[in-house]
Amino acid sequence: MSQSQPQPQPARLGGTEARMLARFCDLVVPGSVEVGAVDYIERALERMSLAEEDAVHAAIGVAAGAPTPERMVDTEAFETLRALAVEAYYGDYLAPGRPGPGGHAAIGFDPPAARRLRKDWGFLDASARPQVGGGRGSGLDDDGGGDRAAVVVVGSGAGGGLIAAELGALGHDVLLVEAGGLHQADSYTRFELEARDRLWWPARFAVDPDDPAGQVALLAGRCVGGSTVINTKVAMRAHPEDIAKFHARTGLLGPHGRPFAPADLQPWYERVESWLGVRPRSDWTPSVHRVGRGLAALGASWQPVDSYTDHNCTRCGACLTGCPSNAGKSALNTFIAPALGRGSIRLRTGTLVDRVLIDRSGGRARAVGVAVTGPDGGSGTIAADTVVLAAGALNTPQILLRSPEFTELDSPSSRLAGRTLGLHPARLVYGLFDEDQDCHMVYPISAHTLDHQRDSDGGFVIEGTTIQDPVSFAQSLVDDGARPLWGAELTATVAAYRRWAGLLVMATDENTGTVDLDPRGHAVVTKRFSATERHRLDRALDFAVAALRAAGARAVVRSSLSSSHVQGSVPMGDDPDRSAVDGNGQVRGVTGLYVGDASLIPASLSVNPSLTVMALAARVADHLAKELPR
Repeated sequence: MSQSQPQPQPARLGGTEARMLARFCDLVVPGSVEVGAVDYIERALERMSLAEEDAVHAAIGVAAGAPTPERMVDTEAFETLRALAVEAYYGDYLAPGRPGPGGHAAIGFDPPAARRLRKDWGFLDASARPQVGGGRGSGLDDDGGGDRAAVVVVGSGAGGGLIAAELGALGHDVLLVEAGGLHQADSYTRFELEARDRLWWPARFAVDPDDPAGQVALLAGRCVGGSTVINTKVAMRAHPEDIAKFHARTGLLGPHGRPFAPADLQPWYERVESWLGVRPRSDWTPSVHRVGRGLAALGASWQPVDSYTDHNCTRCGACLTGCPSNAGKSALNTFIAPALGRGSIRLRTGTLVDRVLIDRSGGRARAVGVAVTGPDGGSGTIAADTVVLAAGALNTPQILLRSPEFTELDSPSSRLAGRTLGLHPARLVYGLFDEDQDCHMVYPISAHTLDHQRDSDGGFVIEGTTIQDPVSFAQSLVDDGARPLWGAELTATVAAYRRWAGLLVMATDENTGTVDLDPRGHAVVTKRFSATERHRLDRALDFAVAALRAAGARAVVRSSLSSSHVQGSVPMGDDPDRSAVDGNGQVRGVTGLYVGDASLIPASLSVNPSLTVMALAARVADHLAKELPR
């Protein structure tokens, strides 16, 4: 695989630090020193924030005082340095003068899209430090309309992208504001670390206050199109049992005043499915059939998933680094790009919305715009008659909590913002087979078993087959005690990369997470797992292990917990004591302020939520179309 030679940067590590770091890397990720892990980390320091840089130096200090890595495995310092060493080796870095081979050659990671790629490590340079919102995309984002719009939509993912396009098509003056950049399909490459930098939010974590070591990684897209750009496009309607929880949890009613029911979402599902071209994925690769035999041996079903991908999909496996063929129907290529081409919406990228501007003069609170931090780090405001928050279930409640006039409402509804976060926690469980499975070159989620979807049947769903790209795979691996793999065990596991077949195991949760702000205004996400949630996760893990063993797996490993399905942090409903917004997504007590993303979901779903997010967003857009002046 060809690579441009990384350009050396001024070192920020002292000689003693560099020696201690090299010792740590050599022990924890064998092979990483040979490719230049210390050089990589020095370069990575150049573009870190001061707080991140201080954390690395402090971690090196902890490592220097530990006689062996074993003594610090359960510390944040260990994970900080381990993650960087994994990036260097399994991200395929080669420092100047290092002959190789790199980490990808060592594990046989050689998909066609990566084979043709000449890696440009310039994103590590200090000059490439992300703009404040992360927006370093291509042009087409000069909105040209000054600092005012009739409607400002914050966030361009499954909800925001749809709402902006729908309102723009009706002639409304819509400005779509996105923290990330605009990156189109011709820029997507199978370069995992660059894709992380360009398309993903930096890693965020939910922490269990009762178990600080029990973190859940929170994964989401930060780019125009949001998480729909880097997800697997699985299109699943919510189970009727899921929808029944909406009324039970928040009193949500349908249009005729009866408890909200599947029929109330059906027309919106149908509309969204038509836009996206949803189809079944029965074009299975051998690994899917292999694992299916294991499930059959347990008496379980194994059925094709529906997905919003068209027939241009080549099953290249690059979904999480952006679909290079545009076969994946993201919010970008389905809603936003056509709207930009028609000139019916405006787009501003690299712009973080800090808070909603609310005018309380006249005795009634009304949204009048948003306060933002622009790409250059400067602050400003955008005036608007209507504001729609669709920044994701982690960011939307933060924006509300940073808005003083909102928190001053101090009503039962306003106090719910951020208090009912659902994670739909997941882990990957991998089976090692004698033959190559090559799950990095498949459509990542082709099949699922829904036998245990209902709460009474176990409360979990299993999808497959899949495997993360090398860095994410290696970073997430844990042992049976949930401690990160390292040393010879790590390298032996990853060396067999092509022979692992993975199952994604997701458990329904009970909205026991929270999003809050610390005294500095930084987000604090917590998750206290209930006994029921832990039982579901344990039962799901046991079932996945049994299925892989029945399919012939010689060994089984697993990842730590993560979530890419955060939801429910600003729930919609018709009972103001149990919901933060009404059934149309309007924030109670503030005229002209709406929510239009996964935050709305009243109770966590048992399945991938993106189709439901778009269906709910279509309802919100329809309501706004009737309410907004033309």
